[in-house]
Amino acid sequence: MSHILTLSDRTVIQTLLKVGYSQKQIAEEVGVAPSTINYELKRCPKGYYDADQAQKDCEKKLTHRGRKTLLTENLREFVRGIILERRWSFEVIAHILQMPFKTLYNWLDKGWLDIKREVLPDHGVRYRKSHDGRGQYTRGAKFINQRPDEANLRQEIGHFEVDTILSGKTRGEVLATFTDRKSRLMIIRRLPGRDSKAMTKAILELNEELRGLIKSITSDHGKEFAGFKEIEAYGIAHYFAHPYAPHERGTNERLNRELRLHIPKNQSIESVTDEELTMISKYLNWRPRKCLGWKTPLQVFFGDLSEKFD
Repeated sequence: MSHILTLSDRTVIQTLLKVGYSQKQIAEEVGVAPSTINYELKRCPKGYYDADQAQKDCEKKLTHRGRKTLLTENLREFVRGIILERRWSFEVIAHILQMPFKTLYNWLDKGWLDIKREVLPDHGVRYRKSHDGRGQYTRGAKFINQRPDEANLRQEIGHFEVDTILSGKTRGEVLATFTDRKSRLMIIRRLPGRDSKAMTKAILELNEELRGLIKSITSDHGKEFAGFKEIEAYGIAHYFAHPYAPHERGTNERLNRELRLHIPKNQSIESVTDEELTMISKYLNWRPRKCLGWKTPLQVFFGDLSEKFD
């Protein structure tokens, strides 16, 4: 969770900077995220950091004229920390704090939170996929308009939207993302490449891990889904969205954008450790969702599972 920087913390930061510590090393010593140190250093002129000056800057930004604000130092650091460390949206934070989310945006616009809009989750950036000859592998396939109501209306778990996350280069490892439509649970798997053999293997292995829970998957027309007939032979229905209709897989698309906040498009998948992927999964699946009645995807997914096996 977030950590409130005190004058003592800022003195430690100043001292460690003088002896040559990196921002990451300082963050570990102070017990905060590296992004918190990065923002803290911006309180002073570039190349210079003074603990007393930084403390005064912090206090100054919390002293306002006119109408009294509810924003305290503790609350400000809590909001900053949960955004920078957990990537939660203002809407989620507002629900937890039982306050209007517009208030948070007002504080942001006035500069009282010491963060920029760019660090907020899902701030409007969409990632376009390059053309890969998609559409030529789906002869004899089922399309999304044939998908049952249980999947369309999110009535039961086990209906997944599937996609591939690429790095900036055209070859190398990729990530396969599996999003359960009802619970919004996202499962991430590392693949050696973007090909149908690797994707088919990943889908079948995941189904085995989930004890045959996967009832259907919905995907785009990428070449990695050319093995749909083999998948269907295992009793998993495979539905294809219509070409150029990403909104038909909106659940997966939205969560992919959240994942991209942790893994930028120009970062190679090989550079992402398994531990980091596990932590990203926790960020996504432990986050309360308004569409789930403020439950987390994990709560909904495993809640349904427990009812199923009771």
